[in-house]
Amino acid sequence: MKNNHKSKLLAELRQVYAYRELIKNLVLRDLKVRYKRSVLGFLWVMLNPLLIMMVLYTVFSQVFRGLPNYAAYIISGLILWNMFSQSTSTATNAFLANSSLLKKVSVPKIIFPISNVLSGLINFCFSVIPLLLIFIFTGTSLSPRVVFLPLCIGELLLFSIGIALIVSTTVVFFHDVIYIYEVILLAWMYFSPIFYPVAILPDFVARVMKFNPVYYYLNMFRGLLYESATPVNTLIASLGYGFLFALVSVCLGAWIYTANRDRLLFYL
Repeated sequence: MKNNHKSKLLAELRQVYAYRELIKNLVLRDLKVRYKRSVLGFLWVMLNPLLIMMVLYTVFSQVFRGLPNYAAYIISGLILWNMFSQSTSTATNAFLANSSLLKKVSVPKIIFPISNVLSGLINFCFSVIPLLLIFIFTGTSLSPRVVFLPLCIGELLLFSIGIALIVSTTVVFFHDVIYIYEVILLAWMYFSPIFYPVAILPDFVARVMKFNPVYYYLNMFRGLLYESATPVNTLIASLGYGFLFALVSVCLGAWIYTANRDRLLFYL
């Protein structure tokens, strides 16, 4: 039975490439719908992290004045967090929002949560523009290690796909997961070093932080982006733990999805 689920999943993943045009259209649709009624439209992708950074910088810059490049620290954390949170929160409705299409056309169901994560990746790419503007404005230099950033983004992408598969599948059977996940994301954000350094935390909390996958992705992202003083062994450790969490997330998400895939249509 397990081998049957595995073979079905592999066959479905092979089909994903064949439906790449549909995935592209789904990604474009997600981006259009998100900013459809907004006057500034897609500009909010760039304005949102800038405005939040300005608020956080105004509130906390004096508290964390010993932290160098604090503006760069905040905005780098924000755009990476937004990539994960926006893509996975949108994915909670991946199957429900496309129920009519799933009932009429035979397509690989897995493409819907994947398209949500890819739209988050597109948003992230545009968010790099305000990030670079802040770097220029504050005189923050890019690290030579920036060429290795795709490794970090790739790991976070895999981690996000795994979480997206988990939440999108469970929401079909338990709609309350939508609201529960919103609360989890909020708590997760405050438990991640997005706008505060880990050094200020009590020893016990700092040790617990090591179980937070986002902690490693943030460390890796900042270390490769502009924190040239970050030791190489620290970056390698973050890369290793980040890959481990991504692998666990994808495997768990794939298992939950394949175990329930054939029942999804009956509950949509």
